Amino acid sequence: MDKHGLVFLGYNNMFTHKRGVENVIHFQSLASPFGVNYYLHWDTATHVYRFENLVCIGIKKNLLWFISLNVVLSKMKRRNKIVIHSHNPLMSILSIYQSNLFTVHDALHYLTAGTKHKWNKVFWFLEKILYWRTSYVHFISNYAKKMSLFSGNRNYVVIPNTSHFETAKANIGVLNHPAKSLDSAVVKVFTVRSIEERALINLVIEVAERLKTEKVEFLIAGKGPLLDFYREQIKEKKLENITLLGYVPDIDLMQYYQECDLVLVPAAYGEGFGLPIIEGYLFNKPVIASAVCAIPEVIFSDDFLFENTAESLIHKLYFAGNEKGRDYLSYYNQRFSNKVVLSRMNQLYKKLL
Repeated sequence: MDKHGLVFLGYNNMFTHKRGVENVIHFQSLASPFGVNYYLHWDTATHVYRFENLVCIGIKKNLLWFISLNVVLSKMKRRNKIVIHSHNPLMSILSIYQSNLFTVHDALHYLTAGTKHKWNKVFWFLEKILYWRTSYVHFISNYAKKMSLFSGNRNYVVIPNTSHFETAKANIGVLNHPAKSLDSAVVKVFTVRSIEERALINLVIEVAERLKTEKVEFLIAGKGPLLDFYREQIKEKKLENITLLGYVPDIDLMQYYQECDLVLVPAAYGEGFGLPIIEGYLFNKPVIASAVCAIPEVIFSDDFLFENTAESLIHKLYFAGNEKGRDYLSYYNQRFSNKVVLSRMNQLYKKLL
């Protein structure tokens, strides 16, 4: 397989913006059976660098970026037999070479419909072209497939996400503290979300206001367009039991997971998987989440799902806070562990040869 190369198409520089898709690509590269692994992405300048096992090539994002992309891919084609695994719809559509594999996190038309994007019909057309120009499609959940415009019953696979925290957690020897009940000391409820409308931070603020005399503290990590807006709301309501932390580095995120008592994942739409759910399980913490999108596929039990109302969320807070003896870590290990997902991705790559 030394003459084969695996080429990932993504979005951001691994050193300046390693989150979400970048973490997924880095992990998938560990499952690669190929001799060399490339990562192509948009950047502020065209340059080459190495990130662990990946040869990374930044493509300067300007009006002519697609020309640079195809020049790079053409050079790769002359050197190796390459398999293209894309996470970037535009790169797949504008590449002169068909993608061998495309990973769908949230389908284009579905997401733009949820946000009422004015170009929603254009995205419908683009998504259709995307699948036409892709040999095989990887969905991260059955829900992601259901909401996509992919109409075939062959040449697709559903493989869930895993957590890049697993190895780091093992290396730093993080311990799992048992969750406290809501009638003991202050219970820390931790949330990791992009601070935007679909994350329902307004619902968490409402719940925090109702529980301001209780021993519950809400900590929310993440950045986004509504961060300052919600911070101002919290300030106006004089709430001391909820904090928007903004951007939090990975090492600190793991510490918050370690020290919290319960993980909360609210969502209105656009949740193709729900990574914070399995990250909570990795740290053996109970997770409550909205009963929408792909979340019911991932959650430990339907008992931990809430409707998107303050009353339902509060009820599940007390339920989860008083649940004892559940082994969330084993649930993670059996379904979402690095070992399980790496094995399935490795089999998929070999199938594409």
